[in-house]
Amino acid sequence: MPQLENFAYFKGINLLKFVEDFPDESSCIDHLKALREREGIACKKCQNEKHYYLKAKDQWSCSSCRFRTTLKSGTMMESYKLPVREWFIAMAFMNYSKKGISAKELQHQLGRKRYEPVWLIMHKIRAAMGKRDDRYKLVDMVEFDEGYFETETKDIDKQNLKRGRGSQK
Repeated sequence: MPQLENFAYFKGINLLKFVEDFPDESSCIDHLKALREREGIACKKCQNEKHYYLKAKDQWSCSSCRFRTTLKSGTMMESYKLPVREWFIAMAFMNYSKKGISAKELQHQLGRKRYEPVWLIMHKIRAAMGKRDDRYKLVDMVEFDEGYFETETKDIDKQNLKRGRGSQK
């Protein structure tokens, strides 16, 4: 089942390029269709991998049992009625800056009235991004820009600790 965890396209793209590549819903659907076909589509009923596409319905039909698979089926977008382009916009905004974007700001950018669906969508995208990041293991020297780490010091009397360099050994 595809997870569409590859956000690499949105990582290196700027806003003008995004608008140029995805001017409307149909261009987003075509891109999603190409991603799904590259990953492979398996029938949920019989696990057959041979399908044909029904353009009028934006669905694939299994060549053996005729079970239909929608464009969003099996992805993080499955149970949401949000258009594909708005999902792509949300992914792009979440990848544009190191600090990301708040759900309130994304709600404003998408022109949505309700906060909760946007918040849920952002969590779906973050979960998919986390699954993608779990596939990689950091080796060698790693440098952090910002971070807060708390550790416990064992077998050291806290009263003997002093401020300054070299006091905690």
